[in-house]
Amino acid sequence: MTFLLLNAHKWHPASPPAALDYVAWELEKVGKSSEIVDMTFTDVEELESFVEKKEYEGICLTIRNLEKTMFSERLHFPLPAIRGLITALRNHTDSPLILGGSGFSIAPERILEYLGADYGITGGGEEALPLLVKYLTKKEGTLAHIPHLVYRYKGNVTRNPDSPYYRRLPAVKRGYVNYRLYFRPGHENFPGFGTIETKRGCPHQCVYCVEPDIKGRRVRVKPPEEVAREVDYFLSEGVTHFFLADSEFNTDVNAAIDLCTFWKERGYHRTIKWITYATPSHFSGELAELLPQSGNLCTMIDFGHATDRMLSALGKEFKARDLEKVVTLCQETEVNFRGSLMLGGPGEDRETVKEAIEFFKGLPCKIFVVLGIRVFPNTPLGEKIQKEGPLVENPNLYGKVYDNDDLFEPVYYISRELGEDIFDYILKLTGASEQFYMATPPFNLTTKMHGPFRGVMPEYETSGTLNPQYLTREKRGSPIFEEPEVV
Repeated sequence: MTFLLLNAHKWHPASPPAALDYVAWELEKVGKSSEIVDMTFTDVEELESFVEKKEYEGICLTIRNLEKTMFSERLHFPLPAIRGLITALRNHTDSPLILGGSGFSIAPERILEYLGADYGITGGGEEALPLLVKYLTKKEGTLAHIPHLVYRYKGNVTRNPDSPYYRRLPAVKRGYVNYRLYFRPGHENFPGFGTIETKRGCPHQCVYCVEPDIKGRRVRVKPPEEVAREVDYFLSEGVTHFFLADSEFNTDVNAAIDLCTFWKERGYHRTIKWITYATPSHFSGELAELLPQSGNLCTMIDFGHATDRMLSALGKEFKARDLEKVVTLCQETEVNFRGSLMLGGPGEDRETVKEAIEFFKGLPCKIFVVLGIRVFPNTPLGEKIQKEGPLVENPNLYGKVYDNDDLFEPVYYISRELGEDIFDYILKLTGASEQFYMATPPFNLTTKMHGPFRGVMPEYETSGTLNPQYLTREKRGSPIFEEPEVV
């Protein structure tokens, strides 16, 4: 008897389901084996044959993303496809179905009900999964005493309280996922890098972000020695490029400095290349000096915006002057960095858009531009939107604005002050520059309704794609990610 671990979300280029390493490790610690299936490489008929030929004690399904969280003419929403996948499984097995993953943790009760699964685990699951497995296989304990658990009780979906978070992030054994199926070095292919979590949790107050809710506000750190064990496994498999999947690498700047120092002193900087996200907050000179000395390939800095008014509206704790300091630090220490710019938030107008573009013009880094903010439940922005009344009456909202008051399906905030030709305005500001890029093609914004959807086509894309492109009227041909591939 064993457990089937399933990555249900198709993503292109293929991205390794690192969460299933964590799940397999926890199962092994309680004496259970597992098999991993990734639907990126498997069709439904193949999956059905797996469950027909073998009886599983349980099926653990990870939902990593609810969507791409990028506004486009065709919205991405994978749950309808995942529901069809679960229906197919139900036709061939009675094994209990357990949901988890960051995407699931955004709206766990709603997703469990929508997909028709038996159980769900919010957050990391290191404590809850072993207890649930013992309950299912040995009838030990009770469901009510399993933290982070979502389940049905007397006909209703209920959720148990979370357990207290400790300072130290537990170690994890790697190697259950076959990372060689995904690994393609070169910055453009970073979804296929080896994924390592060096810390978990986010204490920041960004109005749109789900990270504090799904990962906790207390930052928990994995010691450098434990991180090194994971790196050593990947190196033994020929994987040399890494994505550090922390909410923000420098949220605990001392822990970030300790890890960079460890890698530098132990010689890892000669064998690994890594990228990560960082915040302008806590971006110290010592960290800036260590980044290029520790194997850092690129640091992606979440600037958010470049005007104090919009930074405040987005819930950022830094000011425009702090951005200038960070840029100067990166230039002085030769940190290879990129930035992100989020446009369209509450209070945004064309003047603030112009100020932001002009601020970044000419800086020695590329800027990833996002227009539109996904409004998630359980965030300050989501709660504010819900209090203001029906979504369809809010002229700042695009996406599914009917029958979606819980913000379950995709809906995006774009300030009405920007106008329907905002993409053309941004293109005019950036000109022929290849400094600014997006992950979706620009289009004419419209308030036209398509059934329950405003401004977008009603069909969902159920497979995620990464297709970055420059915000420029000229096709210059140079790659967005210049770093050469390493063989």
